[in-house]
Amino acid sequence: MKDSFVADLKPGSLIHATFLVQSKELKKGRSGRSYLDVRLQDSTGSIPSRYWDADGVAFDFEIDDLVLVKAQAEQYQDGLQLRLGSIARYAGPFDLRDYLPRTPHDSEQLFASLVARVCRMPEGYIRQLLLAVLEDPEIARRYKLAPAATLYHHAYLGGLLDHVSSLAGIADLVSDHYPVLNRELVLAGLILHDLGKIEELQYDAAFRYSTRGQLLGHIFLGLEMVREKIRQIPGFPPALRDRIEHIILAHHGKLEFGSPKEPLFPEALVVHYLDDLDSKLESMRAQYAAEGARPGDWTTRNRALGRELLKAMLGEDSEPAASGSPGPRDEPEPPPAQGDLPL
Repeated sequence: MKDSFVADLKPGSLIHATFLVQSKELKKGRSGRSYLDVRLQDSTGSIPSRYWDADGVAFDFEIDDLVLVKAQAEQYQDGLQLRLGSIARYAGPFDLRDYLPRTPHDSEQLFASLVARVCRMPEGYIRQLLLAVLEDPEIARRYKLAPAATLYHHAYLGGLLDHVSSLAGIADLVSDHYPVLNRELVLAGLILHDLGKIEELQYDAAFRYSTRGQLLGHIFLGLEMVREKIRQIPGFPPALRDRIEHIILAHHGKLEFGSPKEPLFPEALVVHYLDDLDSKLESMRAQYAAEGARPGDWTTRNRALGRELLKAMLGEDSEPAASGSPGPRDEPEPPPAQGDLPL
């Protein structure tokens, strides 16, 4: 069990601990002295680290490896860095959740609650399909661990399950408000819409896209998995199959956002908008958490939304403060990384 984390380090701290390698580069200082520049990370953050006089030293690790280091934390400019005494690849037992951002929630409990919610559905093909997916041991293992994205929202271990659990709760509220909706179909769409992310993303080290994920994307990969489960259910109605597949295909909402189809019936539209709402609110929450100490009323540009966010909260008797705009508007705004992203 890892017992020394980046967030706990203070100037002068002596550590003997394991970390994940984010980057690695051999450099020269101003005096010509060589050093290995490494950025190390764990679940609480990352820290720059240096091994001095690195010429001729054989290092046995690469980016994304776990390493065991002996080091001292020291003040450097406005933050901390590690002066490394030794660093070597670590092959011992470890828990990946100690080295990558992770959910603050209990994933086992969340997953059990999600399965219990499915078990409360009426007997039928939708319930049978969802249980076939969630009770598949390999799918369940990865569903509990996968992030929902590499960067823009729920980008941490367990993020996919956090996202879907949130959506499942909203689904019942929306279905209560709009009785015309097929509650079971909405819930199925929300549980299955991002299923392909368990294969699209790699999360055994730094979050990256798998080769299949980069080539095919999570919409196709999820559709492939759902079709396989449907094939194993005798008599599954073709019309119901088509609706579930359409929800998966249409959940990004627009063709330009990567959906092969746009939502063509109410349940598909609801899945799209609830997915979009939960994704973007989480993106905002994460940015507020990261920039709480930043001076001023505005955050930096949110890459998912393509805009700055207002930080100041209104009191009961307050009016919006006339504190200026989020930033200069004298030149055209650059577009967000992928438009107003479908998340």
